Amino acid sequence: MMRISGELRDLAAASSLSALLFASGVLVPLLGPPAGFFSAAPLIWLAARHGWTAGLFGGLLATAALLPALPPPVALIYSLEHALPAWFLGSRIRQGKSIINGSSAAAIVVTILMIGAALILTGKGHDPVQVLEQQLREGLAELGGDGTGGAVNPAALNESLEAALALLRRVLPAVTLIGIFLECSLNSLLAARVLARGNATAQPRNLTIFRLPEWLVWVLIPALALCWASQARVATIALNAVLPLLFAYLLQGLSITLHLAARAQLSRFSRIMFASALVLFPWLLAAPLLLGLLDFRFDFRGRWPQNPPPA
Repeated sequence: MMRISGELRDLAAASSLSALLFASGVLVPLLGPPAGFFSAAPLIWLAARHGWTAGLFGGLLATAALLPALPPPVALIYSLEHALPAWFLGSRIRQGKSIINGSSAAAIVVTILMIGAALILTGKGHDPVQVLEQQLREGLAELGGDGTGGAVNPAALNESLEAALALLRRVLPAVTLIGIFLECSLNSLLAARVLARGNATAQPRNLTIFRLPEWLVWVLIPALALCWASQARVATIALNAVLPLLFAYLLQGLSITLHLAARAQLSRFSRIMFASALVLFPWLLAAPLLLGLLDFRFDFRGRWPQNPPPA
């Protein structure tokens, strides 16, 4: 049973903050996606600190708070994409389970639910893909402005936009899956970091030990080949399989990179600079991706194990 002085206070604070972040991301263009992106973190913290019951009630309260301010379909998206996985992820963090594994499971389930909801809305005359495309058109049109209201090379802009939208339509399931995984994992890491300050829950597993099963590479190779199949449907299915697989190998490569950084005893400043370089120059991600792809053959962490702690 909840203690009014503690759990109910945290319940009210976490659900209010989560609803406020999501509503700000939808209603305030200046804040935009970043605010909504982190709206699950307070609920993950709540479920990890006080258990799955508190996390469930927090999600329900936050959704109820959003209904007067946002249309019901938007509140439904919040409950599916933020509140539901937050309840699950917070419970796993409380048990000390892997954030990556939990985020992967949550991303798969939420992606299936989101696609199902999109199909239902499309059947009722509301096409979420068209809404997304319209938002992208407006955003890219603003980027194409010259600052005085005129457009810069509108023909080239429209051609690039149509090519980008055509690719988006093909890989939307894979992009949705990867995006939800990133949202789940980063919110979980943030919540776990806050909880770790007060030792309020079990620590999540070490991110340097993430390893994919070796047989998965033999799924990736034929899937890559099928991306160039003459049948458009086969190529599209293969492409939607390849993108999440490559992303998973990128995560394994980043895990190996963290392992090697710990083995080399890099300073905190050096790690921050390396992470900043990956953000500023995304093409550098090719290096950890290559590490992840080749790990099944070379076992980098086995070749260079971490130094044992001093006795």
